[in-house]
Amino acid sequence: AAARTFGFLKDVERLRAAGYARGASLDNTVCVDGDGILNPEGLRFSDEFVRHKAMDAVGDLALAGLPLLGRYRSFRGGHKLNFQMVDALLADRSAYMVVEAPARTRREGAELVAGAPVLAFAPDR
Repeated sequence: AAARTFGFLKDVERLRAAGYARGASLDNTVCVDGDGILNPEGLRFSDEFVRHKAMDAVGDLALAGLPLLGRYRSFRGGHKLNFQMVDALLADRSAYMVVEAPARTRREGAELVAGAPVLAFAPDR
């Protein structure tokens, strides 16, 4: 994806010592130091941090094991918070229902096969 992961210069040594961030470089990671960005070219997009967080959330929500239909909002979210949300959602059977999607649908001339069950959020209470 074009939106890179990001990290803070103050954390680099600790992460590497713990065996993390081994493949990180200024080519694939935005490095933040205080209020500035160390990457010579800067950000690829003005909202690159948000784009990366959105893609993280998509991946984290996929851990539910079924496609999700619903609304997702997050404030200062991250992998841990997303995991806790999915875990809490699946622990409360009244918060969702599993529905079967129609076997086939047509959209803009392309045939989509949707035979897998879909997890749908219960309406807001």
